[in-house]
Amino acid sequence: MFSNAPTGTYYLQVKSRNGEETWSKTGGESYVSGSVLTYDFTPANTQAFGNNMKQVDAVPVRYVVYSGDVNQDALVDLNDLLLIYNAASSFSVGYIITDLTGDYLADLNDLIITYNNSTGFVNVVNP
Repeated sequence: MFSNAPTGTYYLQVKSRNGEETWSKTGGESYVSGSVLTYDFTPANTQAFGNNMKQVDAVPVRYVVYSGDVNQDALVDLNDLLLIYNAASSFSVGYIITDLTGDYLADLNDLIITYNNSTGFVNVVNP
């Protein structure tokens, strides 16, 4: 519920520390002032502007935002790979931006995710 937002059509934006910024579907979402707005990105890639999500499960069908944009420059690329590689090489641990898997460790698993998304030219798609 957004207490100061007037009735209208809005885009919802999702950002995370190492994920690709993702926007709600083309056309936006209608909101009536004073009401509760619920939005679920997960059931279809069309829930994101430009279909900018990746399917991770078939049953039930579930989509997620792309990961790997460690430096938050709107593109998963070599710069992100280098940041993760350097963190993994120095055995970085903890709640760090180079940990994409959430295991509190920068390692090969994080590099593989970023590499795959960089070869797919993953980038922000916004209205």
